[in-house]
Amino acid sequence: MYERLNRSAGCALAYRFTNPLNRKEMKQVTDELEGTIATFGKVRVLIDLQAFPYEDLGALWEDLKFDVKHIRDLDRIALLGSGEIEKWATRIFATLTFTRCRFFEHEQLDRAWNWLTES
Repeated sequence: MYERLNRSAGCALAYRFTNPLNRKEMKQVTDELEGTIATFGKVRVLIDLQAFPYEDLGALWEDLKFDVKHIRDLDRIALLGSGEIEKWATRIFATLTFTRCRFFEHEQLDRAWNWLTES
């Protein structure tokens, strides 16, 4: 399950993943991101990761399709988490893409949002 956070504005979108997402939910998220890219050209995304993001391989597949298609359209990603896995995932994604990525602890939501939306 996910929720779009009220902070979302313009090209900056914020989500909280409270449970692993299934394929349908991941498709809803990626469709919204694609709409934002169509409007603004690039997107900035904050993800407050409260749980592992994928319920099944279908959800992972939707995410990977989006990432490959829009590899140059992701301007920044702020990932909020609580463990070493999230830190490493952020570093790996930043290394493999053209996206500026930063990891923040869950309690640093305001700091993450400020970094995400700065010019």
